[in-house]
Amino acid sequence: MAARFSKSKTAAARMGGSRFLLGMLLVLVHVAAYAVVDDADVLNRVRALTRGGATQLALQLIDTHQPAPTERDAWMQWERERFALLRAQHYWAMIGARVVNLPDGLPIDFVRWAKTEAARAELQAGRAEGARRFLRELLWGGEASREAEAEWRQLVIRSYLLDDNVQDASIALQRYRSDFRADTPSWRLLEATILIRAGKPKEAYARIGSIKTHEGRLLALLAALRAEAIPSRTVLARAEQLAEETRNKPVLQQQVWALMAEAAAHAVNPERRMYALERALTLARENPSTERLLVVQADDLWATYDRFAETVGNEKRLLVGQDQAWLKQAESYRRDDAMQARAFYAFLVVHATDTKVRTSAEHRLTDSLIEDGRGEVLRALFTGSRRYPTLAKVPEYTRYRLADLALAGYDIAFAGDLMRGLETPPEGEDQDDWILRRARVLVYAGRFEDALQLLGGMLAKHPKFSDDLAERYLQVIFDLQAAHRHADVIDLLGVLQRQVSNTRLQREIYYWIAESRSALGEYREAAELYLRSATFENPTGGDMWGQTARYHAAETLGKAGLTQDARLVFQALLKHTADAKQRAVIERSIQQLWLIEKKTTTP
Repeated sequence: MAARFSKSKTAAARMGGSRFLLGMLLVLVHVAAYAVVDDADVLNRVRALTRGGATQLALQLIDTHQPAPTERDAWMQWERERFALLRAQHYWAMIGARVVNLPDGLPIDFVRWAKTEAARAELQAGRAEGARRFLRELLWGGEASREAEAEWRQLVIRSYLLDDNVQDASIALQRYRSDFRADTPSWRLLEATILIRAGKPKEAYARIGSIKTHEGRLLALLAALRAEAIPSRTVLARAEQLAEETRNKPVLQQQVWALMAEAAAHAVNPERRMYALERALTLARENPSTERLLVVQADDLWATYDRFAETVGNEKRLLVGQDQAWLKQAESYRRDDAMQARAFYAFLVVHATDTKVRTSAEHRLTDSLIEDGRGEVLRALFTGSRRYPTLAKVPEYTRYRLADLALAGYDIAFAGDLMRGLETPPEGEDQDDWILRRARVLVYAGRFEDALQLLGGMLAKHPKFSDDLAERYLQVIFDLQAAHRHADVIDLLGVLQRQVSNTRLQREIYYWIAESRSALGEYREAAELYLRSATFENPTGGDMWGQTARYHAAETLGKAGLTQDARLVFQALLKHTADAKQRAVIERSIQQLWLIEKKTTTP
């Protein structure tokens, strides 16, 4: 299978030998660096972090340093910075939550600005009623400027469009027109959108007039097509040019491809319609249009595949039921004509009577879409169509391939859903590898109980673990540790340790159990396990693994309040450590033990 979680290195490599010493030095450098940062420059730091992609850290800086609301002007400056960050990252729900909880006593202009931002955010999130809630507060909240009221009422109209409530949008349009006599290009485009949605394309076409923006040209072409003011073939040609011009505007380009698909349907050109629908569906999921002007569905493409295949099949005098003949026709297309071949494969997926042919066609349709970079189309066809109402109805091969695509795109929750119930591994994959892969995806998806059931089942299935299988099993254990499921890790590792015969792995497992014990605050137990790992089959514990384990044992002994034991372990480490930097770290740790003792004994 193509896209998988790559296996981590072995446990020994994962620990990285002197990792703890390097980590200590990095912590000291990090602390020293931040100790000299001037708080007056925090906003610049926030902007730099936002540009660098560390938005959570930027928000934490704002939370830490934003002045109290009593320092009104400064607080508002920081809040505007926060909103800019939230907008840039599309954190729409967080904007609304901030506005709902605005502190009292803020200037009315700021409150109106914030509520307007919240209304826009709700529209972006697809929550029309949420937007109207803020807009009602603004429109009924006292006298405002004429420009502000016009903006709010336009947003109300857009909220009705988002709800597909064309009737209320049209009524609001008429009232707005009589109150404001608006004639700006943006208003005319909104008005044309409503007129198109209301089934009045001729009026819309006239209203757009000479607006030559990309949005204006899209609406003009759509209105002209539906009003039959321009031949559909002309619309097709102009839409293709517009699609090229809008390649850096995916939301708009998706609508252009949808327009081309509609024009191809008017022109009775199933091949061009297939072409446009595949491209529109490629962009649809991640680039939804809040106006919902042109909507394409997976079933549109299924139907168009059928229509194209039937048209060519009739020309070739192919009869439904002659599955091998239809399959041969699909195979006759060259690589550059993969879309036409897909139409025949899709036809056979639905209409083939021979099970083997149907299965082969499904595999080939799936593979062809992936090879052409149409993974989103594959997802739409098999998870967004009435033909496959649930994931359980999707053929297994396609589910495997979709799961790979989801993993490659870090869509872990979707990958977990796809893998649910797929107990038989894909062809060519080992059963145990498949179980571990499923378990790992479930861990990443946060479905820990399902993952634990799989991992526990493996322990029951294999009374004895080979070294290789144990190493692979440990990779999922590390993921559970990263997810802070330490009690579960301790249980699983306790069983695994009894089922491996390799002394190196037994030694490592002591260490990983100690890690989880320490994370749970069970420092005495963790220290004992670290020491057992250090000296297991190695009485002196003087090798690199033993030194690392003993260092962590000393640390946890100190956390447990057993400072004398900790000091002795640190001092023993010094006897095996020649590196000056490592010795400095250990000596500093010993000094910190003195400080801990002084703190606990000073009255």
